[in-house]
Amino acid sequence: MAIPDLGYLALSENPSAEAGRALIRQFVLVREADRMGYDDIWLGEHHADGSWPQSAIVALLGHLSAASTKARIGALPLLPALRQAQPLAEDLATLDLLAKGRLELAVASGAAQPAVLAAHGLTPAKARERLLTVMAELQQILATKAPLDSGPGTADLVPAPGRAQLPTWLAADDEASLRHAGAQGWGVVSAATHTLARVQRAHGIASQAAAAAGLAAPPLLLARFACSADTHEAAVAIARPYLESFAQRAKAAGWGADLARSLATNPEALLAESLVGSHAEVAQRFSALASTHGASRVAIVPTSGQFDTHKHILAAFVDEVRPLLDD
Repeated sequence: MAIPDLGYLALSENPSAEAGRALIRQFVLVREADRMGYDDIWLGEHHADGSWPQSAIVALLGHLSAASTKARIGALPLLPALRQAQPLAEDLATLDLLAKGRLELAVASGAAQPAVLAAHGLTPAKARERLLTVMAELQQILATKAPLDSGPGTADLVPAPGRAQLPTWLAADDEASLRHAGAQGWGVVSAATHTLARVQRAHGIASQAAAAAGLAAPPLLLARFACSADTHEAAVAIARPYLESFAQRAKAAGWGADLARSLATNPEALLAESLVGSHAEVAQRFSALASTHGASRVAIVPTSGQFDTHKHILAAFVDEVRPLLDD
């Protein structure tokens, strides 16, 4: 199998509770990742979370388009259920023009953030319905370059999108959404906290729907916590405190309550499933994700909120791990 593309999932790590500093530093790291040759750079949309202060995702994507020149870019994920299709189409058309065709669209319902949905008057079930409704409207607007209610005297979509459709990915767990993704030719996204069985189930459902529609199996984009170092022990020493802190946050937020499907509250399980180890160990694990999980792309989350260590992990994947993948 082909080796997965290497991506970077940027979260604006904020260990000092200084959001402005975290955001500014994140875009220094973004420029470095683009210069290093990462295939993808993604920004996660998070609300009411001081550890990852990335709620204004469209504004951040605009900055990302200017801070990068080579990598594909996008939100991982973006939450269409919180938005209206028409202004979202204008935003995405503008972003794709600024990025010169590098923008991709990874979406989710937001069911994993029920408090955020409740603040917008949505239940997880309603958010799933609204996600598919907004996406259908968005696709129509981009394809026709006109508003949904276009008629005599109605203005065209301005700016006109450079492409009729954007490459689209879906992060979902329910069967209906996954089947829709497969039938539409969308890729599938799985989080760094998902068990192997959960990843395989989601990709399998979407693949079955794609086959029924006469389409190829959808690509899989897999997020992974990551730390590569000269020795296994050095990597674990860096990653373990980060994963323990993450697990504590997950418990407090109610993430990953179903232990059979999520590793979020178990730092040892997260460590075992992550790309953490010596450069040779990480290269072997990275390559294996294509066969074990079916991944065609992997987006790493460096396991440190400290700027220098975070940057060093990004560099290690390019300078130390990637050459081993080519051997």
